[in-house]
Amino acid sequence: MLGPAMVFSSPTFLFLFLPVTLLGYVAVPARWRNAVLLLASVVFYVWGAGAAVAVLLYVALVALIGGRLVAHDRSRRILAALVVLLLTPLAFFKYLPPLAQLSLGHAPAWALPLGISFFTFHAISYVVDVHQRRIEPERSTKDLLLYLFLFPHQIAGPIVRYREIVTELKDRRDVTLGNLTYGCSRFTWGLAKKAFVADSAGVVADAAFAGQGTPNLATAWLGALAYAIQIYFDFSGYTDMAVGLAAMFGFRFPENFANPYRAIGPADFWRRWHMTLSRWFRDYLYIPLGGNRHGVRREYLALVITFTATALWHGAAWTFLVWGALHSAALLLERVTGLREDTRALAARRALTVAFVVLAWVPFRAPTLHRAVEIWHGMVAGGFGAPSPQVLLTLTPWSLLALGLGGLAAVGPRERTGFQWVHGLCPPDLSGFRYGRAVLVAPALLVVAVVSMLWLDFSPFLYFQF
Repeated sequence: MLGPAMVFSSPTFLFLFLPVTLLGYVAVPARWRNAVLLLASVVFYVWGAGAAVAVLLYVALVALIGGRLVAHDRSRRILAALVVLLLTPLAFFKYLPPLAQLSLGHAPAWALPLGISFFTFHAISYVVDVHQRRIEPERSTKDLLLYLFLFPHQIAGPIVRYREIVTELKDRRDVTLGNLTYGCSRFTWGLAKKAFVADSAGVVADAAFAGQGTPNLATAWLGALAYAIQIYFDFSGYTDMAVGLAAMFGFRFPENFANPYRAIGPADFWRRWHMTLSRWFRDYLYIPLGGNRHGVRREYLALVITFTATALWHGAAWTFLVWGALHSAALLLERVTGLREDTRALAARRALTVAFVVLAWVPFRAPTLHRAVEIWHGMVAGGFGAPSPQVLLTLTPWSLLALGLGGLAAVGPRERTGFQWVHGLCPPDLSGFRYGRAVLVAPALLVVAVVSMLWLDFSPFLYFQF
């Protein structure tokens, strides 16, 4: 795993790596800037994961050769072979250990290469898009490696398609005052979401999920709600930071969240949550399996397979499979009953959706399926009373403020990340960006984030484990 030295919220990154990279980037001629950014991205990875970079280099080499191969030979067999080659390291490091543990009683002692899931999905999307003639194969090895290794999205996304940034790889507006102001303010927005809200909520969730036996209602619901807040603000905060970092160097990354806890049903939730991953599975698995073009049975089968794959992407564990099964069942029920097209009782449907999502997060967070069942039991029939002493110790004024503000922001009426509300809508030309608010708000958010990091222990981003 990536140590605390090089995560986006670490002093090493904030006050050493990022300033040095920016200075080096602007100091060289424009034709060398992609090379500088690639070198910095490789250093970023090696600093955090060391020799594991060899695994990513293998995946990048397969993508480079494979893209050129499928551009000349459109055989599906060749494409299938390339996808298998790209997935092999992911399967080897992520799924072989739990299978060995299940069959042999012990697991190999190797660690999962940092960011391998996201890196692999980037590579697969590039090769498949070349095969389907959505894009031309990249002739510049340096530019393709930069697309794959670009440090803002390297570890935990968002999943950026090659065709989404190919123009910027070749010709982009580099470091400008507008890009820097937007990028810095977006970065600090995400940093505050992570350090203040997510990490504070995480302390409460950890205390609730770490116990044994059936918790009471207050402990179980506090733990589940705290985790729902933690995972949203942790991952959307990381995305804000990645988008901001990319903007500093002239790249425009896709948004990854659109106020998911305001969804009016399971399908709407997945149109708002981790949107780049949802679209990836839709385009590269669900639609190739037939989607909704070959009858209801084929559609439902494709849906179940897609969500099983989504669950396994997060990890080879029963807890993830149960989480995926719950969302599959909810999506199937919504389609069978026709609720997906129903526009009545939106407030009630929003409440039911967020309640379902919170309940479904329980096995996703729980260390074992047995613990998830205990938490569920507590949420339904745990009895009244004060939260457990372990949870009560975490309910400081700071954490209560973070939970309150986080909960209100998560279910409030403002769309998307909240950043657009404070700083204006931000199209590529930044015409709607509110510079005055950025200058005032960003320093305040930075202070809140720094105080939070000093107050709380170091906490890696949750999606680093995937």
